[in-house]
Amino acid sequence: MSATSTSIDTRAFSNDSPTAQSKPTQTILIIEDYSDTRELLCTLLRNHGYNVVEAEDGIEGILKAGWLYPDLILMDLSLPEMDGVEAAARIHAQAKLSRIPIFVVSAYLTESVEKAVRAAGCAEVFGKPFDSQVLLDKIRGALGDS
Repeated sequence: MSATSTSIDTRAFSNDSPTAQSKPTQTILIIEDYSDTRELLCTLLRNHGYNVVEAEDGIEGILKAGWLYPDLILMDLSLPEMDGVEAAARIHAQAKLSRIPIFVVSAYLTESVEKAVRAAGCAEVFGKPFDSQVLLDKIRGALGDS
């Protein structure tokens, strides 16, 4: 893995949690161009009972959000075709998508980038590498699973 790889806390990957199997399936859209990170996030979330849909760039993410209406979106910032800040702003500009929580997971966070992300309506911002358990807890909180 590269310098932007994600650390792995294997406790978060356990799928023997009763809440993972007793809650109704909710859908999370992952917009991430780096395949290793996308696979890691997909595995983590699927092991905890979430339905996961993937997009590899900002435009594909906007399109999938528009027809899927996911319960939550996890988005990288450094994406081909359209960066994550612009994609988040365009998603939230659509009335039918404006209430979907968007969590940013990115290796390229600065104070000004974080301000732009928040201005685009993103609910949470995580730097890479991130703590998988903290991410899961925030997702559960945003989706009312806590």
